[in-house]
Amino acid sequence: MRAVMGVERWPGVESVRDVGRIAAAAWGEASDATLEVFAVGDGGPRTADAFPPDRMSVGGVQAVPTQAGLLLSPKGPDQRWNPQHLMAALLGLAAVADEVQGAVILPLGDASPAGDAIETWGAAPEATRNQLRRLTLRALVTSDRPLLGFNGMSASLRSGRETDAAIAIAAQEQEARWREIAASGDALSARGTLLGPSRLSDAPGSGAAGGLAYCLAVLGATITRASDYLADAAGLTDAVAGADVVLAVGGPLTPATLDHGLAKAAAKLAARHALPAVAITTDLSVGRRDVMAAGLSGTHEGEPGPEGLADVVRRVAQTWAPRR
Repeated sequence: MRAVMGVERWPGVESVRDVGRIAAAAWGEASDATLEVFAVGDGGPRTADAFPPDRMSVGGVQAVPTQAGLLLSPKGPDQRWNPQHLMAALLGLAAVADEVQGAVILPLGDASPAGDAIETWGAAPEATRNQLRRLTLRALVTSDRPLLGFNGMSASLRSGRETDAAIAIAAQEQEARWREIAASGDALSARGTLLGPSRLSDAPGSGAAGGLAYCLAVLGATITRASDYLADAAGLTDAVAGADVVLAVGGPLTPATLDHGLAKAAAKLAARHALPAVAITTDLSVGRRDVMAAGLSGTHEGEPGPEGLADVVRRVAQTWAPRR
């Protein structure tokens, strides 16, 4: 028997690569079945930590070479994107575009930046867009939220706090500001497509990461679902062929992570080959019907931390790949 495991993260274990090592060791203790582990990451700013440590400095950020291209990451321990640092890095890469192999991958997740997202445009967004036109940019997001409207950024700000007058005013001000920004941004992006929304500000995912996804898309980036793209980049997609079961290791399984996390991507990959897909989580916050609708064959819960991870992986191995 052969199993493949994608690793997104595990609360209480700092490194995604450490999560993979702990899981592999625990599996070997409980089963003699072959297990291949792929560190995928969660699609957020620190996603590059899931990949090999070879990296280089580009402006105020770091870049990690992958099969798909250069995966960017905030410099040092920073957990959020600084829009000014990010733009300096992109302009630096644009100056040597002939040397850039593949896409420039920007994992945004849905984390608000450390600064105003509009700072990526510089003084003249059209000029900045022209400077970056030789780069293939991918903005990875973990939200379908558009920039504007009833389901946009302002609605997200008010969610769960509809009775708070101060929040209501702040949401209205935010909506008005971004509507003004979108008036020029939508014109500059000029999508003109017959499929999907004609305005970029209405596109799913454009409101992710505090509007940073929208600002980068105006400059030419393609907004992309993070989990699917990273599964390809990490090699998980190819590895599923010929496997017997697909496992996804992540944190809490909530409606949001079920829609946009690794578990959903693993289920889709497994379905292509008529395989079972199993989610390993620290907190199951969705119902059985939601799990089945996502295409998962089962879920297993474990405690945060290394011991909790090892324990649940041993249980999974005993359930899905018992010793002969």
